[in-house]
Amino acid sequence: MFNSHARLCGIALKIGVIMALIYALLSALLDFVIMYSRGSVNSLRDIWKPLLLLPLIYVGFLILHLIAFCLYSFTTDNKYTDNIHNSYRRFMLSSIRLFLKTAKVHVHTEGTELVPDNGQFLLVCNHLSTFDPIITISALADKNLAFVAKKELFGIFAAGKYMAKSGCIGLDRENNREAVKAINKASDNIKNGVCAMGIYPEGYVNKKPGTLLPFRCGAFKIAKKAKVPIVVSVVKNTRDANKNMFRHHSDVYLKILKVIPYDEIASLKTNEIGDMVYKIMIDEI
Repeated sequence: MFNSHARLCGIALKIGVIMALIYALLSALLDFVIMYSRGSVNSLRDIWKPLLLLPLIYVGFLILHLIAFCLYSFTTDNKYTDNIHNSYRRFMLSSIRLFLKTAKVHVHTEGTELVPDNGQFLLVCNHLSTFDPIITISALADKNLAFVAKKELFGIFAAGKYMAKSGCIGLDRENNREAVKAINKASDNIKNGVCAMGIYPEGYVNKKPGTLLPFRCGAFKIAKKAKVPIVVSVVKNTRDANKNMFRHHSDVYLKILKVIPYDEIASLKTNEIGDMVYKIMIDEI
C-alpha cells in the first residue's frame, strides 16, 4: 500500500514538470498566433514584441493555475484528516514542482537512500527560509512526509487547507498544552502509519549563516513516543533561492546526514538527543 502511494506522489511531481512544459509550449504557440494575426513582426526591430509577450502569457497561465488551486480548496475544509493520500496532497505536490521549476530552483539531494521506505521516522532539519518545507516535501515525496509547522501557516488562504489535508500539524509555540497535543498527534501519525513527520528543532527561521539556533528539544519526544529512528538532515542555500526566485537560477541542497536508530535514543533524555543531533548538524553546516 505504501509503495503504491509513493508511486502516486512520484507521478504528481512529474505532472508538475509536465505542466510547466505544457504552459511554456502553449505560451509560445499563443505568442506566435497573436503576433502573426496582428502582423506585429515585420523586421528584426520588432523582435522584442514576441519576446516581451511570451513571459507575460506564461504568467497568465500561472495565474490561471493559482486560481484553480484556490478554487479547488473550497471543496474541502481546513480540518486535519488521517487519510492524507488524497487529491489535495497530489495537487499540492504537482503545484510545488511547477512553482520550483518556474522559480528557477533546482533541488539537489544526497543520502536519500538512507531514509526508511516505510514512512515511519522523524526527520529533523535546520531552518533557513520559508522555502525549506516545500523543498523537503518535494524531494522526499515518495517517503510520505508531512511537517509540524507553526499554526499561523494554517490560516493562509487555500494553502492552509492543503497543508491540513496533507498530514501537516499546527504547532502553537506560545501554548505549552497545545504544543504537547501537537507532539502527541505527530507521534500517533507515525505509529499508525499515516505518514512520517518532519520538524525544525530550532523553532524559528535562522537568519545567521553557518549557525544553528538553540534546539527546542521537546521536538524529539515525537521519536521517543513513536519509537522510530531520527533522520538528521540539513538544507543549504534556500535563503538565496528565496531572494533570487523567478530572476536567477538557484541551486539548493538537501543532504541526509545520518539515520539514528531508535535503539540509540531509547534510553536518552530529549536534551541528550538534542545535543547528539546538534553536533551532527553543526559539523555539516
